[in-house]
Amino acid sequence: MKIRIFLIFCLSFLAVACGMRQDRDFIWDNISPRLTEEQTPEPKVRAAMLLPLTGKSREIAEAFRNGAMMALQEQDNNVLELLFFDTQGTTEGTVSAWKEARLQYPDIIIGPITATEVEALADESPNTSVLSFTTDNTVLESNIYTLGVLIPNQIDYLVRHMCQNGQKKIAVMGPENKTGEIVMNHLMKAIERCPDMTADKITLYPEDTTNFNPFVLKIVPKPIDPKKKDLTEEEKILLETPMEERIDFDALFVYEDGVKLQQVISLLAYYDVTPKVVPFYGLANWQSSRDKGLVGGYFTATPTDRLDVFTRRYQKTFGAKPPRISSLAYDAVSLVAHLAKHQALTTGNLLQEKGFNGVNGRFRMNADGTNDRLLEIRQFQPALRQQIIAPIPDTFLDKESYFVEPEPDLPETEFFFTPTDNTPLE
Repeated sequence: MKIRIFLIFCLSFLAVACGMRQDRDFIWDNISPRLTEEQTPEPKVRAAMLLPLTGKSREIAEAFRNGAMMALQEQDNNVLELLFFDTQGTTEGTVSAWKEARLQYPDIIIGPITATEVEALADESPNTSVLSFTTDNTVLESNIYTLGVLIPNQIDYLVRHMCQNGQKKIAVMGPENKTGEIVMNHLMKAIERCPDMTADKITLYPEDTTNFNPFVLKIVPKPIDPKKKDLTEEEKILLETPMEERIDFDALFVYEDGVKLQQVISLLAYYDVTPKVVPFYGLANWQSSRDKGLVGGYFTATPTDRLDVFTRRYQKTFGAKPPRISSLAYDAVSLVAHLAKHQALTTGNLLQEKGFNGVNGRFRMNADGTNDRLLEIRQFQPALRQQIIAPIPDTFLDKESYFVEPEPDLPETEFFFTPTDNTPLE
């Protein structure tokens, strides 16, 4: 089913299309005055938005649609026409949605959300640019971009921070799945950019793991029971040795989240390995964690000043706090509307080197479909307050240079030589 949405709406239609109660405070008119039919010129740019409006992901799709409509209504022009198509959250639904959308001759596609949907759309070889929201960089290609916060970009920031802090021996723990594949592939490349850094301890576990103990024991020093009879001298010494001195790595990177992250962190703490003993590092999905075991841990984060404004406006409009990811829909529509206003919706402008400012900070898209973002490094403080440890840089990271300058090679010194007859000896 296709839903066509123009800038001219009556309040009752918006209440249905956006899932709002009719008595809910409606603030868009305070941001962008409603136009009359006589004032509205013919739309010049048409964007088709592919979302799973039905199916198990319909709630997140509604939040994406709401974020998109906020962006559309806040524009001071009406040159953009936004049409919604239902992917149903499946590959078949995505193909069907695309076939219906292309009959409307869109100038650009916004969405889909998931990697499987994006992959299904890519297989159709769409003849227009796609701004998706996937975080899986492996399904991207030329002309199919994403606004998602990508793992390789985050790993560059994490490894740079470790490198600049002299942390050379890295331990890694996480699930052996598609995310793990992305993490490990890029982590090995990033480590090469830090002189003498190695990932010596890597422990990957099956995605469906429920007992993490065997995997944690591959990371932590061998536990010693102080109540054990006949302790050896070595064991007695180890019992008296601080855990900081027993750990044989400088940093622990755990790419996990949710309940499984809590389980892993709790087990590590049981064996006395905490962020107080060795620095813990994680990805941006730690940003919403409420696990007190992470206090002292570091993670990548997008700046939150603009996000806070977006969240307040969304909550006032729709009466509920938006899922963070829905802000990407706001950014996508804002970007397209901005370029449409200036009649500049071209590939060259989408890929402009300086990038764009969005709700989640500055980002730019690359020719291979990936993006770069300016990210922060944050640290959990007591009461799970978040402190910015490394603020966002002024420019995007150089993907080729070392994170720190390597030590210069010392000139070789010749200690031994064979004297000739004319060589004076002392």
